[in-house]
Amino acid sequence: MLAAGLDGIRRELTVPEATEENIYLLDKPTYSSQELLPTSLNQALKAMEEDEVVRNALGAHTHEVFINAKRLEWEDYRLEVTNWELEKYLSNY
Repeated sequence: MLAAGLDGIRRELTVPEATEENIYLLDKPTYSSQELLPTSLNQALKAMEEDEVVRNALGAHTHEVFINAKRLEWEDYRLEVTNWELEKYLSNY
């Protein structure tokens, strides 16, 4: 977090305006214009892999080990059949 803040100061980035409204209640065109955080671990890992600030803050080795560990976690999650899926689909098929 500190490394990201220092990077923003070094590059003189401007802080975007805060969104005060509930983005989950916005209509699609407004919603899609908002810059949102990743919605899955997979998307977050892709962003993290490309982020030089994070890589430099963690060091190359720690960054790689962390990404690999979280990829395994994502794969476990992706293969899990949840109770919701069983209740929703099992009776239909």
